[in-house]
Amino acid sequence: MPKFTREQRFLYTRIAILIANVLWLAFAFAGFKGFPFWYGGFVFFFWIAFGLLNYTYKSSVWLIHKKVWLFLLLYLALVGTSYFVDRFGLNHHLWFYPFYRGAGMLWVWFVLYPFAGLAVLELLYFLGGYLGEPLTFRQHPMTKWHGFFDVFEQVLFLTVTGVIVLGALRLGVEIALPITTALVLIWLGVTLFKLHFHIRHLGHYSLVILSTVLLALLSHELPNTVAREWVYLEAPLSSFFNVMLLGLPVWVWLGWFWLVLLPLRLWIFLVLHPKVK
Repeated sequence: MPKFTREQRFLYTRIAILIANVLWLAFAFAGFKGFPFWYGGFVFFFWIAFGLLNYTYKSSVWLIHKKVWLFLLLYLALVGTSYFVDRFGLNHHLWFYPFYRGAGMLWVWFVLYPFAGLAVLELLYFLGGYLGEPLTFRQHPMTKWHGFFDVFEQVLFLTVTGVIVLGALRLGVEIALPITTALVLIWLGVTLFKLHFHIRHLGHYSLVILSTVLLALLSHELPNTVAREWVYLEAPLSSFFNVMLLGLPVWVWLGWFWLVLLPLRLWIFLVLHPKVK
């Protein structure tokens, strides 16, 4: 392999970032124009563009370059999680895919979901750096509350995972959705509180999380309101969760908090561990 000078690496990296940004914007535009297979290209090139921008923060693109086996472990964890979450939603008629059947679902599970998670992770790192709170997680001195929330969050996470797996396998389907909804909402609150033990500035951190959720939701969902690569249905919950905001039900808006924190949770546990437990 040819060896490049520092200036050449800088130039080629900036060219790659420019091309990747143009491509993810093009796929988003295609979604707004009704192209029903826009999302795979969008999330892949979004991940590449922002991963290269975040390279100095040692995020996921750096990981695939420097520690490919660890990246594969993270990727497989995202694939496995995606499969069970998707089966759970399909079994409960929360969404469906007009254009995917049979083997086509492999594209959903192995490309759309995992690279969406990686793209969200890179957006989180990018906004953290841009807003002055780089996500350099650290372990603060242990206290009783710190230890309690560390353990409590882990128990909740495993419980939520178990309930989703049961719902995906059609075990206890009748009760799994309300139980899962309650557990996920509790887990979100506990996780947000727990993470403040691992960052420096609570205000900046809260702004990073909220900004990531909002920008991810708008960029990942609004083109699909036209393209309809996936279609959301009315959730069998209270009417509040089905109120429409910008063409999306409230349960989807709340779900994006989970979709942002889940890749971050896997990243902390699989990649940053044992630096951060």
